[in-house]
Amino acid sequence: MIGLDGGYLRSRHRRPERNFEVIAGKVLNLDGSQYRFAFARNGNSASEFADAIVSAGVRLGTPATVLCDGDSGLWKLQRQVMPEATFVLDWFHITMRFEHTLQAARGLGAGASSACLRSHPIRDLDSAKWKLWHGRSSVCLWRLAHLAHWLDAAHVRDVRGADAVRRHVNDLIEYLHANRLALVNYGRRRHEGLPISTAFVESAVNEILSKRMIKKQQMRWNRWTVQPFLDVRVAVLNKTLCGSFKRLYPDFQTDNKNHAVRLAA
Repeated sequence: MIGLDGGYLRSRHRRPERNFEVIAGKVLNLDGSQYRFAFARNGNSASEFADAIVSAGVRLGTPATVLCDGDSGLWKLQRQVMPEATFVLDWFHITMRFEHTLQAARGLGAGASSACLRSHPIRDLDSAKWKLWHGRSSVCLWRLAHLAHWLDAAHVRDVRGADAVRRHVNDLIEYLHANRLALVNYGRRRHEGLPISTAFVESAVNEILSKRMIKKQQMRWNRWTVQPFLDVRVAVLNKTLCGSFKRLYPDFQTDNKNHAVRLAA
């Protein structure tokens, strides 16, 4: 199980960019072990992603599932490196978009005497979300398209709040259509105990980037020189830093071992 997400660091040089993106990811193996990786997004991102996957012990072509929040750049990167993987769109981001649309629908026709204006879109949105949860993405999109057509009707078009609902519905349709190949049967995956959210990846972003390089930190970074810092941070989290030192310096010992040698002497 592979997940990708992105975080932004403040750029040392404000021109041509004030911030730049760092891609962080996590690999969950069948034995429960985890492997984290991170790299700055640049023209060589596909090669760096492939190297990170191989370092995690995943061969290119190995059956894998990749979860993402729908970012087009991340999808492109994943398909370049792992075209045969199963892609899953994060359910949390889907739910949040549905919730924003429902909130707009609850305010439709505020102050009007008829409750039908609110009940109809709410009913359609709940139905579309239920169908998507059970893997019927085409029916879900048809239901949303039908709702968008209803919002364009003459008796609804000028109702207070109709523009906001129409905008949210169209954005939701566009988002789901752009990621239609990554829409799966979320109910079945949840029943089988398989991840449907990128929450485990967002924790990696917090561990690698936010905790040490963003939150309450004033340091600025350079897109082209930040990689060694990311490598050290990832090695600490993966508990491979000591092994890396030993490969370079065979006589290297940790502080605990040095302390034990001094006591024995």
